[in-house]
Amino acid sequence: MIREDGITVGKTKDRIMIDKLENGVLMVFKDIPSLRTITIGMGVKVGSINEKNGEFGISHLIEHSVFKGTVNFTASDLKRSVERYGGIINAFTSEEYTLFETKVPDFATKDAFNVLFDLVTKPLFPLKEIESEKRVVLEEIAMYEDDPVALSEENLLKMIWGDSPYGRPIAGKSETVMAINTEQIKDFFEKHYLARNIVIVIIGNLASVDLKHITKKMNEIKDGRVETLHLEPIPLDPSTTIVEKKDLNQINVSMGIPTVKRSDKINYSLSITSTILGSGMSSILFDRLREKLGLVYSISSSNQSHTFCGEFTINFSTSVKNLLKAIKEVKNVLNELPEEIEKQLEYGKKKVQGRLLMSTESTLATMYMMVDDYFTIGKIRGIDEITDEIEKVKESDIFEIFDKYMKREWMLSFVGPSGLKGILKDCEFLVDHGGS
Repeated sequence: MIREDGITVGKTKDRIMIDKLENGVLMVFKDIPSLRTITIGMGVKVGSINEKNGEFGISHLIEHSVFKGTVNFTASDLKRSVERYGGIINAFTSEEYTLFETKVPDFATKDAFNVLFDLVTKPLFPLKEIESEKRVVLEEIAMYEDDPVALSEENLLKMIWGDSPYGRPIAGKSETVMAINTEQIKDFFEKHYLARNIVIVIIGNLASVDLKHITKKMNEIKDGRVETLHLEPIPLDPSTTIVEKKDLNQINVSMGIPTVKRSDKINYSLSITSTILGSGMSSILFDRLREKLGLVYSISSSNQSHTFCGEFTINFSTSVKNLLKAIKEVKNVLNELPEEIEKQLEYGKKKVQGRLLMSTESTLATMYMMVDDYFTIGKIRGIDEITDEIEKVKESDIFEIFDKYMKREWMLSFVGPSGLKGILKDCEFLVDHGGS
């Protein structure tokens, strides 16, 4: 496709256009002419798994710190340049990448792009502001440590992956963040914020976008040798972690098992299984534990996959008096899962496919999926490709993952009130029935 402004891009299905620049930046566009907005995501392939001893939390700290001022924008102007149009600007750090995002009316695209470009290429990292931002990050860490749901989930990941990069909190710990200095930040930034580590996704009314300007600017990003990371995280043996906090009334439970990396096609079967098991009010867990037995307010399951590993988890909160009953019922549901899959496989497929199609109405959700695909599996999948792979899943595929991954002792993480350890002293969670 050759635009009037001279920019040439390759076009794929789903109206997605992809262009790899000479310096290695990947540019991805999706044209939706009916919209009056533009969504831009600028992702950098660096996250907590890239950090070494003495750097834990630095990726997340950099994500915060770039907002303290750049060559062309003050800290205030970075936000006002987007928000004055009613737009939104945000960023987050994951295990594997850092993403800067904005959504604005189409006439504000150039201003919004210029802000993201400066954040990713021209931060100043002023010493005084870095020290101030460290304290903000410490408040964020404390907030999650005080959140029993977040704490139980964080502890579960540490139980599964131990001291490997996937077992560490993305934000680091208070002591590791405070020990990071400005020189480390600048060195880490220069090492990773390189052209070949960057993808930009632009979705919306592309007729309003000056692609020539954007391409010119993205081609200015410094190229260099990027780090090639290869990890083989080995899961730990099953265990139980119990945290007691005096001010809690309910117990938050996270249970899980290690599974497979993102590129493994087994994930399609795991996704269907998670949907049938614990996604939405019609799921087996919600129907059994909430609707029929009244043991929980909410309960869900999740299949999380990364570049080098994955985990399947179940999360719920309940009262002290209902805890052991709820655990027993979750175990019963899992032991009965193969029989339920025979009844609900087609329902699960349609539910996964339908939710995926509905997510395409959100330009932010579409952008997130594209960036995540590129950084975790090395390509951007079209919607049709994903729905076709889901349609191919057979009962025997589900039985296979049940036998291989779920039919075992699970990791258990609890956060609840004082006395919890006494209640759970003989608790174990072994799925040992069913299968092919």
